[in-house]
Amino acid sequence: MTKRLLWEGRRSDLASLLEMAAAMQAAAHATGDHAEAVDAFLAKRKPEFKGD
Repeated sequence: MTKRLLWEGRRSDLASLLEMAAAMQAAAHATGDHAEAVDAFLAKRKPEFKGD
């Protein structure tokens, strides 16, 4: 997603880019890995990411 945003940033206006970034951030927050990251941070342990 980061690479896509960087690529789009070369040819998009700021408003479109910010909208795309917000949508991608919402998608990333809905993953199991995000929940694992938050849980691991709060438990002060190393996260075990699964790619979902």
